[in-house]
Amino acid sequence: MRVPAACLAVTAALMLAAGAPFAQDKPAEVGLAVYKPGEKYATDEQAGEAIDKLAGHLSGDKATFKRRGVRNNPTEALKLFKDDKHPVAVGIVSPAFYFANKDTLKLTALAEARRGNADGARYTLVGKSATENYPEGKRIATSLTAEKEWLNRVVLPAPENAKPVQWVQYDNLFDAAYEIIDGEDDAPDFVLADSISLQAIQKDDDLKVLKHGLQSELLPQDLVVEVDSRLGAAREPMLKALNELDKTDAGRKVGELIQSPTFQKPDAARLEKAGKLWARK
Repeated sequence: MRVPAACLAVTAALMLAAGAPFAQDKPAEVGLAVYKPGEKYATDEQAGEAIDKLAGHLSGDKATFKRRGVRNNPTEALKLFKDDKHPVAVGIVSPAFYFANKDTLKLTALAEARRGNADGARYTLVGKSATENYPEGKRIATSLTAEKEWLNRVVLPAPENAKPVQWVQYDNLFDAAYEIIDGEDDAPDFVLADSISLQAIQKDDDLKVLKHGLQSELLPQDLVVEVDSRLGAAREPMLKALNELDKTDAGRKVGELIQSPTFQKPDAARLEKAGKLWARK
């Protein structure tokens, strides 16, 4: 039996139409970038493999996540996020990066890292003596000198007319703490310790004699941000995977590699408070 040419054409069109969804079902590539200030090992050479493991863990039917880069310098991180040839859809960044670039990069905070079993980040001044007052003109050791605006506006804002503190970069805060203990001539006056560093200092037999003083507000930890609504259908599966990172053996291994056992929904009140501090000049 001969089939009319018109019928063949219709049949072919129907087959192409039926096949079209399968062609479109190929997971989209999603660019992932990481910015970690004050961490000398936050580079592609040192941390790239760990971030690739995270990208693989997040990949699924909706999207294949691909590392765009790992940076510890804000200028270099910004270049990654502005690269239209290799677009970034999602990043893990510091709160300072988020507030500084929220409008220009169209960032949306989707999740917050939870580290050291601490809900939020708090910084404490540690020294030979405790001070509850702003330490005018004092030298303070920190690993975050790349984000001085964040330190001065949000972490340790100076009272009006106060002489600003001097921030001194230390890749290892323990080095600074021992210089204080040993009374070295160029030792800083205080160490600005995050909650994880503070716990470690308290456990050290030599350093636990240091006094704890002025504390910052409870601030956001690293944020997972979406860039310009680029995640699309991959957003919810990604958030589920991040939130349940500590629920499986595979997820726990990834959490150990990236030093973030799990991620939670951002604390809206905490973000708002930090945003108001950031907005102050």
